[in-house]
Amino acid sequence: MTKFVIAGLAFAALIVSPAFAADMALKGPPAPYTPPSSWTGFYLGINGGAGWGTSSSSSDLTLAGLPPSTPIASQGISGWLGGVTAGYNFQAGVVVFGLEGEFDWADIEGNTACLVVFNCNVKQDWMGDIAGRLGVAPASDLLMYVKGGIAWADTKYNFGNTFAGASITGSASDTRTGALLGMGVEYAFMPHWSAKIEYDFIDFGTDTVGMSLATVPAVPGLPASISTQIKDTESVMKAGINYRF
Repeated sequence: MTKFVIAGLAFAALIVSPAFAADMALKGPPAPYTPPSSWTGFYLGINGGAGWGTSSSSSDLTLAGLPPSTPIASQGISGWLGGVTAGYNFQAGVVVFGLEGEFDWADIEGNTACLVVFNCNVKQDWMGDIAGRLGVAPASDLLMYVKGGIAWADTKYNFGNTFAGASITGSASDTRTGALLGMGVEYAFMPHWSAKIEYDFIDFGTDTVGMSLATVPAVPGLPASISTQIKDTESVMKAGINYRF
């Protein structure tokens, strides 16, 4: 009886041993440990997107019996922008905070009829901002943030028309300064690379500019400029790619 038990056990061992060895071979070595990424450090990038908003103007000068603060125009503006980004992040646990600056070349413009017989134009050539960012990283490769700071925009204002060979035009140029609030999401898709999408709202407030006047032929007694109040607000939606050092 003992011989039969020993023989049975030996036979079972011959069957199980190759299967167990094959199973061990299939599993292979464990995957190498990859440490979680950190958002701490400097970064440089590029960004691009679209801007749209409203520009409203009025004048304090009485012309042809018009009352002071006469509305001149309220027009929509829209167009594209693109440029560069630089910043620094510091991560403490899941909290990420830092400072970011951006500069964008722009072609944001709007045209509308104004004062019945004139055409008014607003055009932005560039925009920049410096803002603080505060966010949370619910996963090592994902950052959700809000930002707030100061924005600048180079803006040109023009109006004019031609009547039977005579023309009257006005122009002004101003670097507007405003408050910026925004929010965004950034995703680290490679060890040093991340992509973001962001929305910003900018309130440039109301500014007074001198609208220089020119007429052909010259009109005696016409003032050299018109004091004009202009209020601008703008929204910006952009995407970007950053390289994190």
